[in-house]
Amino acid sequence: MKADAGHTPPLYFVEPSMVLGNQIVLARETYRHALAQRLSPGERFRAVLGETQYDAVVQEVLSGKITASIVGRTRVAPPPCRIHLYAALLKHQSLDLVVEKATELGMTSFTPVVTRRTIPRLTGEKALAKIERWARVAKAAAQQSGRGSLPEIREIRTLEEVFDSGVAGVPLLAHEHEGLTVDIDSATGGQTEASIIVGPEGGLDALEVERALEKGFIPVSLGPYILKAETAGIAAVAVLMSRMAGCSTTHLSSHRL
Repeated sequence: MKADAGHTPPLYFVEPSMVLGNQIVLARETYRHALAQRLSPGERFRAVLGETQYDAVVQEVLSGKITASIVGRTRVAPPPCRIHLYAALLKHQSLDLVVEKATELGMTSFTPVVTRRTIPRLTGEKALAKIERWARVAKAAAQQSGRGSLPEIREIRTLEEVFDSGVAGVPLLAHEHEGLTVDIDSATGGQTEASIIVGPEGGLDALEVERALEKGFIPVSLGPYILKAETAGIAAVAVLMSRMAGCSTTHLSSHRL
């Protein structure tokens, strides 16, 4: 790893207290993650704090912390496109998988949505615990995939609240009936930001689909087959990342500081 020029150094999201002058100290959860990856003295890694990425070399691996010298600073470039996923709540831990894989693919934000056919109804402390869990899942996935920014994990909202508040970019609705759908290339029209709603198992009901269309959401197909809800959420991000303008551009840090 020390001498392998083809190896991409691991990436960690750090807290302000971990950046001390020209030194970075990995502690707590970040320390445990780095330890699990067997980070050792002399090895390089990347640390992201806000819009700055630090290139660092490990000095010492101690009990409870890893110290490293900062050898470079770059500004994290904004993502080439922005995809906002609005996914219906699912049973068990299915949304964990959606958040993980959608983060790896490049999702910008994730909003869990309550629909008429949603089975789990999360409120109060249970809702907060789920949001915190999804934030942890997203952070781990972002570090694993080496992306320079974390997706925003938003609070749970009803579908009607989503309609009333509006969404960023091109409003899209994942829909399985091909006779009603528009080609994604045509729907996005060269835009670099889109929001897509993905329903629960069984899909949105007819009234919800009607409301979405009234609010200007464009129905799009994710392929020729009927997908499970968790598959559809992941596929929505994957399809948009491959088809929208600029999304295929590699998201790397730029502007050395």
